[in-house]
Amino acid sequence: MFLGRGMVSDDTEHTSMVARALAESGGDVEQFTDSLARQLKRWVVALPPGVGLATMRGAFRLLVGVSPKHSGVHSAGNGPAMRSALLGVCATDDGHLVDLVRASTQITHTDARARDGAVLVARLARQLATASLDPGVIDGIGDMEFRERVRDAWQGEFLTPADYGAAAGYQRGVSGFIVHTVPAAVYCTLRTGEDARFALESAIRLGGDTDTTAAIVGALVGARDGAAGLPQDWLRGVRDWPVSTANLRALADSLAHGGGVPPQRWIAAAPRNLGLLVVIFGHIALRLLGR
Repeated sequence: MFLGRGMVSDDTEHTSMVARALAESGGDVEQFTDSLARQLKRWVVALPPGVGLATMRGAFRLLVGVSPKHSGVHSAGNGPAMRSALLGVCATDDGHLVDLVRASTQITHTDARARDGAVLVARLARQLATASLDPGVIDGIGDMEFRERVRDAWQGEFLTPADYGAAAGYQRGVSGFIVHTVPAAVYCTLRTGEDARFALESAIRLGGDTDTTAAIVGALVGARDGAAGLPQDWLRGVRDWPVSTANLRALADSLAHGGGVPPQRWIAAAPRNLGLLVVIFGHIALRLLGR
């Protein structure tokens, strides 16, 4: 992103908020909802770049006093799926998983497809973490097109990611529509071998909303392989703040082993986001110049 170093995206920030809400609530669904809503309000005040429209609208509705149970808007965007894998790993059982995912989803999105996609990602993360893959989880998706797209990604005959992308109609890349994003993430996670780097690179090469698709894939292969299975040179290359790799590791340790939740410097996110916007426009300018 900048001088050969990487930065975290809004997808990582959302997973960080979910982790913090889980740690603060101890898994209680009501307290989790309240904690996540508080963090979303702080997050949107810092004007994050690249955020989806439905997520932005839901967060602004929270700001003006709408309850987190009613702040969501009718949208089937991929926002809920990008932050749900951790819920699958941390839930005590499947019922708890569904309750947490529904609470996380309804804050920003009310379309049933958004909820079903987020539940699928959470369940798949749980299966990967316990090495117990079962394609029967696909049956929980209510929308027929969505269900068949996921089934095809999981079980279809594709020789390469490029073949899958062409067959799935991703000539212009994977859109932010959850019916497109989740099947692509399922394919890249389950059908590209055991190498996390190749799975992530495959998601990016599909094009389109690459940060969210790759974030979901990263969460899923992370559930399968653990932190040690992720490309370590990529992790060492991240230079960001206040959500840094050190901050994320401290938060993960708090979530896994208890203890105090590390502080989050929300006010510092505003100048950071301004700097990120400058970097983004710099990349756009370089592309317009053919570089």
